[in-house]
Amino acid sequence: MSLPAHMQHQESSPQKMSNSWEKQQQKAFTAWCNSHLRARKLKVTDVEVDLSDGHMLLALMEIVGDVKLPKPAKHKLRIHKIQNVNHVMKYIKEKGVKLVGIGAEEIVDENLKLILGMLWTIILRFDIQDISLEAASAKDALLLWAKRKTQGYAGVKVDNFHMSFKDGLAFCALIHKHRPDLLDYDSLKKGDTLTNMTLAMKIAEEDLDMVPMLDPQDMVVAIKPDERSIMTQVAAFYKIFASYNKGEVAAGKIATVLKTNLIHDRLIEEYETMATTLLEWLPQAIGRLEERPALGTVDDCIGYLKAFESFRVQEYPDKLNEKGVVEAHYSTVQTKLRLSGRAPFVPSEGKKIEQINAAWAGLDAANEANKHWVLERLRDAQICAQKAEAFYEKADAHEAWTSQKEPQLTADDYSSANLGMLNALIKKHEAFRADLLAHETRVHDIGTLANELDDMAYFDAEAVNGRYAQIYEKWQELVDLTEQRATALNAAYETQQQLEEKWLQIATNASPLMAFLEETRSQLIKKLFASSEADVEAERARLGEVVENLNAFDQDYANYAALVEEADALGAGANPFALYSTDDINTKWSEVKELVPKREQMLQDESARQADREALRVRWADAANKTEEWWVGKTAALKVFLDTDSNDTLEAQLEQITTMQTETEHYYNSTYGELESLNKELETAVILENQHTHLSMEILRGKFFKLSQELQSIVSSLQNQITVRDTSNITDEQMDEFRESFQHFDKDKSGKLSPLEFRGCLLSLGVDIPAEARADDDHEFERIMARVDPNKDNEVSFAEFVAFMSEERADAETKDDFIAQFKVLAGQNDYILPSQLTDLPKELADYCASSMPAYAGGPEGALDYMSFADSCYGSAEI
Repeated sequence: MSLPAHMQHQESSPQKMSNSWEKQQQKAFTAWCNSHLRARKLKVTDVEVDLSDGHMLLALMEIVGDVKLPKPAKHKLRIHKIQNVNHVMKYIKEKGVKLVGIGAEEIVDENLKLILGMLWTIILRFDIQDISLEAASAKDALLLWAKRKTQGYAGVKVDNFHMSFKDGLAFCALIHKHRPDLLDYDSLKKGDTLTNMTLAMKIAEEDLDMVPMLDPQDMVVAIKPDERSIMTQVAAFYKIFASYNKGEVAAGKIATVLKTNLIHDRLIEEYETMATTLLEWLPQAIGRLEERPALGTVDDCIGYLKAFESFRVQEYPDKLNEKGVVEAHYSTVQTKLRLSGRAPFVPSEGKKIEQINAAWAGLDAANEANKHWVLERLRDAQICAQKAEAFYEKADAHEAWTSQKEPQLTADDYSSANLGMLNALIKKHEAFRADLLAHETRVHDIGTLANELDDMAYFDAEAVNGRYAQIYEKWQELVDLTEQRATALNAAYETQQQLEEKWLQIATNASPLMAFLEETRSQLIKKLFASSEADVEAERARLGEVVENLNAFDQDYANYAALVEEADALGAGANPFALYSTDDINTKWSEVKELVPKREQMLQDESARQADREALRVRWADAANKTEEWWVGKTAALKVFLDTDSNDTLEAQLEQITTMQTETEHYYNSTYGELESLNKELETAVILENQHTHLSMEILRGKFFKLSQELQSIVSSLQNQITVRDTSNITDEQMDEFRESFQHFDKDKSGKLSPLEFRGCLLSLGVDIPAEARADDDHEFERIMARVDPNKDNEVSFAEFVAFMSEERADAETKDDFIAQFKVLAGQNDYILPSQLTDLPKELADYCASSMPAYAGGPEGALDYMSFADSCYGSAEI
């Protein structure tokens, strides 16, 4: 194609242009001037000369500025030319544009550099400055537009206004993006600057009615094309193609709303899933805790406690954390719905936060009841085990004794006995009766133990009762046999007269002595049961009583020994009446005296063991109380943070709370491991009570999780405030003003405002409402309360307050704007066809087609986008 006249070589200037950028700018700016002057059928061929008298410059300024300027002077003197140019300079300055170093005299004197500078200022102010995209500057917006429109085109990467456009492919890509029918982009070659630029300029002139502003030959020879020239050309393409972007913009706004709806749907579905999972677990856990199996032994009780160890150490904390996640997720859903102007989310029946908390309270109650029940069963089992051991020990001793007596009572050793033998048998039987009476107490003790075990529902009570019945039956038989033998001996006694008084005395004294020694021995060898130092002290007291009884026994034994000595002095032999010999008593007495220090050592050892258990209780109490002191301090620090009116930024406050979170996690990781280890030692030692502290591992875990949840709640609140601030037009100063007013009226520092406090806060910010509630005229305040307090709890949080102020002071997207964008896509019709949704991404177009109701009375396939907008925004008041 032939080049426009302004692009052909010019020699009208008296100066030789050695600078290629001046040459390129002169051509580009000449073309730009002509693109506007042609509206009045005017044209310049050399801006250096043709603008110097001010005539063309005035016409150009009137066109691009859409203004009426003074008529040019008719005369051609220098002063008249300066006057014409000054009219333009004055208008430019009135528009707030500074022309540094450029005066009318330089223009009249045909100073090319300053003329080009002036033209660039005019282009930048009246042609490029109006271009805007995503709050970027005019230059950045124009570059961003070109970059987006050419994205994906092979060989094109727009990063600047010089080298990115040098080979012409970027211009061809812009044309093909908007008018693919004008060129075959795939046939172009990267690096073929002349062909590409020639084609782009030809299409611009012939098909787009644009005056070409770039010389393809200049682009070929230029090492680095002139940035201003290329910006001028790109701006011309932008003006031509601006109308092509309206549908794309409308589709983008609709896509934003629909994507927000999809995100909300996903978040709500996630909440329902998490709440369902937690609520399904809770009744199962409560059911396990409420089970009451039969626990007969200490091992059964300890085994039952261990069976719930994983539940209390891992499962319960994990689920408590899961509950915190559900609550945080619920808060996030409500915040996002509120920020996007949607109606609040109401969970499905049974899945509200209050219902989850109520179910969790039931779990905690069941857990405490379970532990209390097991503790009672364990105590009963320990007492039953102690009594059962005592029962079997006494029963074994008694049965061993009775098994030896029945043959003696049934023996017929008196029928043919002489007087001396009968006398001996009678005395011996009397001694036996004394022994029998002494053993009667043991039978009563055995019966008492059997009755106590039966009353305590001992697991083997049936066997105990059966054995006691046998003992009692055998005892009655023994009593009957004793009486029968006494009768027989008395009948024979009539012929027997002689009886040694001393032997009888010895025999009758020996039996109580031996019974006392056997009973004392039984007490000294009895197994020791103790769960505390108090139990050990009680055993020491009983040992003291035994020692006192042994001291009293010394006198009884001395009396017995004196009788034996007197009998021996009479020259008697073995005592035929005595059941126990002096050697038997001496042996038993020596054995009992040896058992006393052994019992004392046993008590000392048990005392040491209880001291170790007490030390373990103290270690736990010290560690637990120290942890509670840390928790109280950290909680107090958190309260100070919440109660203090901070002037810090939200990010600074968030950093403070995040640091506190990190410190809490560090303390937990460095301390709770030791606490868990100590708690394990307590469980192994079966220490269930501690008089030094009320703190248990469950309580400490609960305190930590409560503090963690409070910190996380504050973090979520601060993040929500930052989100509200960043997604609205609220400035930091406004946010500080809102926070100061909110904190001033939050008298109890609860983070919530009552209706009365909220009214005062609104009045302080200038909201037009009555200063006091009026029964007949308080509609505006009632409307605002319904807006910020949808759940009717008569409390307004800071996030809800900021969201309201943001909506009041911001130009937020509304349902009407949403409908307006659909109206653009629908060609201003009240319905839209599926084919008109193609500017949306496919998945969002499908979402609209499947969600919109049919439009009544429209053409086939017509969809009702207005009803769809109502469903998207719900009943929320925008």
